Amino acid sequence: MREYRFQSTPETIEALRQLRGAWRGLVVAEHSITVVLQDQRAVRIVSDTADVESLFDAYRLEAEVQSADGMYGVPVEAFAQGNNDIVLFTGVTWSEPAGAVRAEGLSETSVMHFSGHPGQLSDTAEVVCITTDAFVIAASDGSGVLIRTGLRPGSVEVERNPEKVRAFLMDRGYSAA
Repeated sequence: MREYRFQSTPETIEALRQLRGAWRGLVVAEHSITVVLQDQRAVRIVSDTADVESLFDAYRLEAEVQSADGMYGVPVEAFAQGNNDIVLFTGVTWSEPAGAVRAEGLSETSVMHFSGHPGQLSDTAEVVCITTDAFVIAASDGSGVLIRTGLRPGSVEVERNPEKVRAFLMDRGYSAA
């Protein structure tokens, strides 16, 4: 197995730390999520792509702090007071050898690519890339927001439904409740 790493940079981690502070609003687009902070700054989150090997791409979340001049976003009351917590999650993208996984319409020489969490990685994976694919921000009232790489290449998804956030946390082994 060939293993690569494409995880958050120190700059991204520092930008994400800013999400602990008070929020003014949230701007959601297909390829980015922007959290507008109360202090006139914004944290913009995008999906970053790495060409790991020929025909094998991996995705991670990347964040940067920007000026929020003129930005407001949709208010997110639970996060307006600050004291938020953030947890980053490790994901994996891997390929299976030709013929190891069958799917309708694919030839025996086709190679399949998968993404998930480390516990889903198969023993037959040929190429593996460890990524930072998601994070959850929790407000002091217990509500949370899940931000993760999307199913479409380059997209970012945001989930605020408490049941879906809870299911994600349980799937990643973070919460048993």
